[in-house]
Amino acid sequence: MFYLGEYDDETAKEIKSYLDKAGLKVETRSCLVMEDETTYTIKDNLSAFKELIEDSAQFERYLSALKSVLPQATTENFEDLFLKELDPLMMEKRDKILALSENPESLSPEEGEALKFGSEEWMNNALSISRARTFSDMVIALNDIKIGEPIENKLDDPVLEITVDPDDYENRPEKMKCDIDFYLEKAVNIFVDEFTTPLAIDLNDEFWDEYPSEAQRLKVLGLLIEKLATSPTSRKMDFAEFAEECSMTLKDEGSVLNVDGEDVAEELARVLEKSGVVKWKGDKLKWKSNN
Repeated sequence: MFYLGEYDDETAKEIKSYLDKAGLKVETRSCLVMEDETTYTIKDNLSAFKELIEDSAQFERYLSALKSVLPQATTENFEDLFLKELDPLMMEKRDKILALSENPESLSPEEGEALKFGSEEWMNNALSISRARTFSDMVIALNDIKIGEPIENKLDDPVLEITVDPDDYENRPEKMKCDIDFYLEKAVNIFVDEFTTPLAIDLNDEFWDEYPSEAQRLKVLGLLIEKLATSPTSRKMDFAEFAEECSMTLKDEGSVLNVDGEDVAEELARVLEKSGVVKWKGDKLKWKSNN
């Protein structure tokens, strides 16, 4: 069987439906898979980070904004105050855009035009806001700060926990910690009977649009199987010659596709034998009929 790939349950059902309609023989096998995510962090006071990372200046900028807004902040207005302290012009634009969406006549056409963002500017702004929010949440949680209550000296040299890349350090920092999270998930493996892959030519355009890689692989394998199933003039072939035949070059809409199956010649021969196309004995293959 040809291994097509590993998918979630819904995707596997959809792919199988397409292949079934085209006449390909399909098997699915459920299994458990485990994904892992490794995170390295350092937890220490801000003063220690100044010697460990290059962008500690950004942390100090965030910290300065926190010091400025926390004394007058409430849980309801803290985020707005914090973000406006960091970038007042950007947040002013945001407020005007919100007002414009609620009342299109609140700004003149010229003012509305000035608020337009490019996609890259929107993305950079979203990332900047996300980093700032993450930092403020982390500082408040790690330093036992309660919004609306006096912060005393908790922000003089606060505790931070920063995600780092261990490859950035020649000597591993003493307080670096490694967390590994494992996630178990259900997956479905799809296998296709190789001898039915020539039917991939009947896969509809929607499958090609949704799953171009799968469609291409099935088409290419189908063409190779079709070539190998076609008997030579003598209807006989040495296995070494057959192995050479397990490769081909295809030209497809200006592209050149090279298919190399020589290393799996034995498996391909078994596919043909199981399907009743050839008889394989010793070092000889004999095609049972002209195809």
